Amino acid sequence: MVYRINDKPPVQKAIPLALQHVLVAFTGTLAGSLLLASGAGLDVNDTALLIQCSMFISCIASLIQSLGLWKLPIGSKLPIVTSGSYTLISPMVAMACNPDIGLSGAFGAAFAGSVVLFIFGPLAITYLHKYFTPVVTGSVVLAVGMCLMGSGFGNAVNYNPSSPEVMKYFAIAAFTFVLAMVLDNFAKGFLQSLSILISIIVGFVLCIALGMVDFTSVLEAQALSFPTPVKFGMKFQVGPILTICAVHIATVMENVGDTTGIVTNAEGRLPTKEELVRTLRGDGLGSMIAALFNGLPVVSASPNAGVIAMTGVASRYVTALGALILGLLSFFPKFSQLLALIPNPVLGGILLVTFGSIASTGIRVISMGNLSKRNITILAVSLVIGIGGGYAGDYLSFLPTTVLTLFTGISGTALSALLLNIILPKTEEDRKYIEEFSKTLTSQG
Repeated sequence: MVYRINDKPPVQKAIPLALQHVLVAFTGTLAGSLLLASGAGLDVNDTALLIQCSMFISCIASLIQSLGLWKLPIGSKLPIVTSGSYTLISPMVAMACNPDIGLSGAFGAAFAGSVVLFIFGPLAITYLHKYFTPVVTGSVVLAVGMCLMGSGFGNAVNYNPSSPEVMKYFAIAAFTFVLAMVLDNFAKGFLQSLSILISIIVGFVLCIALGMVDFTSVLEAQALSFPTPVKFGMKFQVGPILTICAVHIATVMENVGDTTGIVTNAEGRLPTKEELVRTLRGDGLGSMIAALFNGLPVVSASPNAGVIAMTGVASRYVTALGALILGLLSFFPKFSQLLALIPNPVLGGILLVTFGSIASTGIRVISMGNLSKRNITILAVSLVIGIGGGYAGDYLSFLPTTVLTLFTGISGTALSALLLNIILPKTEEDRKYIEEFSKTLTSQG
C-alpha cells in the first residue's frame, strides 16, 4: 500500500487522490438518484434536487465512516465512501408509485428502517460474527465485483447497443480501460496512484474533442443552491417499514462484504467484529440522514473499494477529503452538472477495472481460508443462487419482488453462504478451523 488506513498524505497529494474517489462516487450517487426519480415519475427540477441531495448525503455519511463520530462507537474509521443502496431502489420505487404510500411513505419507511438497522444490525454482527469465515465473506466480495460488471459494460456502450455509434462508445471505453491498466502497471510512484483520475480526465477531453459533450446544462444551472430536507414529506406505515427492514438483511451482508474487501486490501486481514459493528452503525445513521434529505439509504460504495485495491491508497483521510469536496460541490449545481457530463463510456472503462479488482479481492479472501469439501459446497451453492440468480432475473420473475431482492445477486450470495455455514454438518477438520478462526477474530478485536 502507498498509504495505509491511518496515513495522512500531504495536502498537495491528498487532493488529487481524493478527486478520484469523488469522480467514481459521483457515478453511483447520480445513477441511484436518477433511477429513483425516474421510477417515481419526478419532474426535472425534483430530479435535480435528488441528485444534489445525494451528493450532500454521501458527504455526511462518508465523513461519519472515515472519521468516526467523536468517541462514540459510530462510524468505522475506515476509508469508506458511501452511496445510495441499489438494493433499496426497487422497493422504494414500488412504494412511491403506490397512491396509498407515495414518496412520503417511502422516505418514512426508509427512515424507520434505518433506525432498525442502527439498533439491530450490530446485534446480528455480534452473534453471527464467528460464521463470517473467509469463504462466506470472500463469496460476498466476489459477488459484488461480478454482479456489478454488467453495469460497467452497460456504461461502455452508453446503454444503447443498437446505436449506430456503439463502436465509437465501445472504443472510448476500451481506450479508458487500457489507459488505466497501463498507468496502474507501468507508471511509478504518485503517477501510478492517480491512474484512475488521469484516465477519466484524458477520456473526458477525448470526448470533448469528438463533440460528444454539450455544456448547455452547466451554463443553465444555478450558481448556488442548498439541499432541501423533507421536500416530499414523511409518513410512517407498518407495511412499507417491514419491507425496508426485510431488505436491510441484505444490506447488512453487503456491508460485511464491502468492508472485508477494503480491510483485506489495506491490511491483508479480515475486519474485526468492532469494525463491522461500527460500520453498520455508521450506515444506519447515514441512512437516517439520507431519508431526511430525500435520498436512498446508504451503503459502502463498491466502486470506491475497487479504487483502493487498484491505487494502493487506503487513507481514511483521503476519503474524508473526497467527501468534503463532494459536499462542497452539492452547493454549486454548475459543478455537479459538469461531473454529470462525463460520458458513460469513459466511466464504463473505469468501472470495469474497479469491479474486476473487487472480484479478484474476493478470490484473495476465499484463499485465506481452508478449501474443505464443506467450504467448496458453500462457495458453489452461494454463487449459483446469488450470481446465477442475479443474471437469470427474467426467468425468476414469477417470484415476489422481495424474495428476488433478498435471494439473488449480492444479497442472495451473502445470505445463502451465511445460512449454509450455519446449518451444514461440520467435519472435525471444519470444527478445528472454525475454532481457530474465532480465536483469531477475538485476538484482532
